[in-house]
Amino acid sequence: MIIFSPLGKLAWAKYHPSDESKRFTLVLKRISSIFLSIFFLSALLLGPSSGCASRQPIPKQRARAIELDRKGAESFHQGQYKKALDFFQKGLHVYESIDHREGVALSLNNLGTVYQTTGEHLRALDFYQQALAINFEIRNEEGQSLNLNNIGSVSLSLGKPQAALEFFEKSLAIEEKKGNMKGQAIRWNNIGLANRSLQQNDRALECYLRAKKINEKIENFGGIADNLNNIGALYESKKEWPRAIEAFQGALEMDKKIENSVGLSTDLANLGRVFEAMGEKEKALNHYLRAWRVNEYLGLKERILQDLSKITSLYEALGKPEEARKFRQRAQELTSPSK
Repeated sequence: MIIFSPLGKLAWAKYHPSDESKRFTLVLKRISSIFLSIFFLSALLLGPSSGCASRQPIPKQRARAIELDRKGAESFHQGQYKKALDFFQKGLHVYESIDHREGVALSLNNLGTVYQTTGEHLRALDFYQQALAINFEIRNEEGQSLNLNNIGSVSLSLGKPQAALEFFEKSLAIEEKKGNMKGQAIRWNNIGLANRSLQQNDRALECYLRAKKINEKIENFGGIADNLNNIGALYESKKEWPRAIEAFQGALEMDKKIENSVGLSTDLANLGRVFEAMGEKEKALNHYLRAWRVNEYLGLKERILQDLSKITSLYEALGKPEEARKFRQRAQELTSPSK
């Protein structure tokens, strides 16, 4: 999951005013068959407010940096990563020009997250480490937690689960100190991911369930869906199909509650994959078709192509060559040079 969080204080809701600030946040599930809530993208403080009092004007250069980061966040959300990098780089330069250290740190974190998303993990790690050094310098514990979590996530991507585990645990300690329940849930989920990579499946399940319990307490339905997806994936790896289906269906219900379309397509594809492994081709096809319709609406090309491949194969396996031909043609049209 990628969360756009504000400058100064991490936000774990979509948008809400507070006594200190008004926050702009966006949430986007990572494109993966297993949900990974492993890194975050920072957005920016929109401006101070206090109760009913009017906002204080934002200095010109800082306002410019905020706008650049807003555009970067929008581009990232739309999958336009080169544009996002350009906006975040420009925002970084503006923050550097006014020596706004917290803004510099968050811009570096943003750049790291984009590079991680595009698979440039070592480059991402460099940006995260630069951001962490600044946040230690200015004693910004929230920023430190953010960076430690992200360094953990990239360590996991680089095949270093033990190092990832240590970073996630350091981040968790800060979230516990701050009493941030949603932050704690995310870190427990990530600790579960690291343990699973270490083949500690029982410990991983324990961590996922702990994260789920916290998310249930704070009624974070999206977080519950994420935990259930990871639980389902663990049971799927053990070929415990009924438990995997139960978990993935639970995730589907949670994402329906909050109308999270990207999450819904993930849940449906996960269910399709399990039903396919069980040899229930009709049920698998039904879920892949539903996932494909959601992804068509969202315009997620990579996911659409994955769905079309599965649908084509299943129609062929079911002895429906004409239907298979139609979906194969859709895939060919989508990958043609004109697209």
